Amino acid sequence: MRLVIDLGNTQIKYYVFENDQIKDSFTVFIDEWRNKLIRIKGDYPLIENCIISDVNGTFTKDLKRALTPLPFIFCSIELKIPFKTIYEPKSKLGSDRIALLSACAIEYPNKNILVIDLGSCITYDILDKKGLHHGGVISPGYYMRYKAMHKFSSMLPSLEPDNNFNLLGTNTESAMHVGVSEGINSEIIGLITKYEKKFDPLTVIFTGGDTERLPKPFKNSIFAQPNFLAKGLNYLLVNNIN
Repeated sequence: MRLVIDLGNTQIKYYVFENDQIKDSFTVFIDEWRNKLIRIKGDYPLIENCIISDVNGTFTKDLKRALTPLPFIFCSIELKIPFKTIYEPKSKLGSDRIALLSACAIEYPNKNILVIDLGSCITYDILDKKGLHHGGVISPGYYMRYKAMHKFSSMLPSLEPDNNFNLLGTNTESAMHVGVSEGINSEIIGLITKYEKKFDPLTVIFTGGDTERLPKPFKNSIFAQPNFLAKGLNYLLVNNIN
């Protein structure tokens, strides 16, 4: 068995893999990470090693201590990866994006891929059919856009995402909902359209916790991979652990 840890900005996700299949998974808020990890280690004593994708960085040392003596590695560009990249400097390519690109290279070989990860930020990455990563885009996610409007415009309220609105907002709250949701939708459509002209044909993969907030045309016509990042991390663990 193997343990995959996806450490984000607000949540931490644990995946227990057996024979390259997800046997169990858990998602908890950051302040609950230690108790959940202790339970997982107790419930799955056959876990042999672990890989960590850490885009948080605030308690890396504590996590290392909690995992010991379990062998573990961190996802980074220094690992053996199944793609090449022109990103500069390579060390700044996030571990989450490395894992997603690895999953793309393994599960969709010889195809032009646009992988869109909807989390705290929205990331877009292009991997061409020869396995070359051309870079991508980092954009504010749903919650970040709401938080920014409230923080920098004192008269605007603090809101949670809500898809129940008309295209034209008839009050401040609904206008903000339209702005966030339609802004993201238009951004995605626009980027897909531009990338399709350069990388034809283009396979688009959506992943990340906020994928469900997209309107149905996105979800019905384009692949959705809820555990895509975890699969990429598991591949990297298998091919890099000593």
